[in-house]
Amino acid sequence: MLVINHPYLSGKIEIEDNEIVGILGRNGSGKTTLINSILCDKHNIFLNGVDFCSIKDYSILSALFQDPNTQILANTLEDELKIMSFYHNVNTEIAQRLMKTYYSISFFKLSDGYKKRYAIASILSSNPKYVLFDEPLSNLDEEGIKLVLDAIPKGSGVAEHRTKQIINLVQRVYLLSKAVREVEKDKLLDDNFLRRNGLRGFKLEPKRSEKLGDDILDLDIGIRLKLRESEVLCLLGPNGSGKTTILRKMAKNKKIYSIFQNPDLQFFQETVEKEVGDNSALEIFGIKELKEKSPFVLSAGQKMRVLIASAYASGSKVIGLDEPTTAMDGDGLLSFMNMVDILREEKRGLIIATHDKEVVPLCDKILNLEGLNS
Repeated sequence: MLVINHPYLSGKIEIEDNEIVGILGRNGSGKTTLINSILCDKHNIFLNGVDFCSIKDYSILSALFQDPNTQILANTLEDELKIMSFYHNVNTEIAQRLMKTYYSISFFKLSDGYKKRYAIASILSSNPKYVLFDEPLSNLDEEGIKLVLDAIPKGSGVAEHRTKQIINLVQRVYLLSKAVREVEKDKLLDDNFLRRNGLRGFKLEPKRSEKLGDDILDLDIGIRLKLRESEVLCLLGPNGSGKTTILRKMAKNKKIYSIFQNPDLQFFQETVEKEVGDNSALEIFGIKELKEKSPFVLSAGQKMRVLIASAYASGSKVIGLDEPTTAMDGDGLLSFMNMVDILREEKRGLIIATHDKEVVPLCDKILNLEGLNS
């Protein structure tokens, strides 16, 4: 059995060899902190009663962190597994199934979704007995989600905001709030429970624009992008289809304020308040209590909310967002939908690259990029 005592909250997570456990909670509740316990800053992980940090055997216990860039050894997954094979028994079949034709492609040429699949494949290929996953489904398209869910082995703890996707995967669920406590899995079907605890999966009723205004963008970047006042344009397509590439090209246009998937590369101020620069935006996104904190110390979901708040506060007529709801909890998703309503009222336009099915109903117009290459 794997037992993890939370470093800051009372309570513990227990994972048996033959089960998969869900780890849920709001942004900032301590899910990532719990998974980062594997780095042994404190001695709070025990394998069958033995202090893991006294042995640090990562062939027994491994983890997926949120940023795949921190977990690569080689330029391609094929080369990565060759290096790993000197130290572990490696199963290349898992990696080839998850990566398919991208198995031998440079990590730095991959889309963010395939980078996530790369990291997951490298971890699972060494067949650890226990694995901790931090947001394994983020940035993934439908095919990637199915492949990863099928690949997650018994003996895993999965921290994830997408309750609908993991409800049939996990046998038990822990909720991180003021303490760590186990809750009935059926609670994930209760909209009131989900809303009350800032979790996703509750029923949403997104709105679409009732009336579109004049053209505010007509851009040819190899593909024609036209946007009207109050309009939400969504770029859809599988991982590697070119959504991020289009947003990067858009960002060269000074009329467009663009936000990308790596928040840490987009912060320039020492506090959230200075980064956003607008108290009403802090209020809209529910991050006013974070205003004195450095944006770099926040959870991934909180970081994205800060960036989107700064985009809103910029006053730009057009805002471009790359997978904006990837790490968002239920509270963040509601704040995001509120922002969309406000942008429409202000006759501003929004371009969203997304895989998130809960966001798609917001779209007034959809551009499907399937078949294009990034």
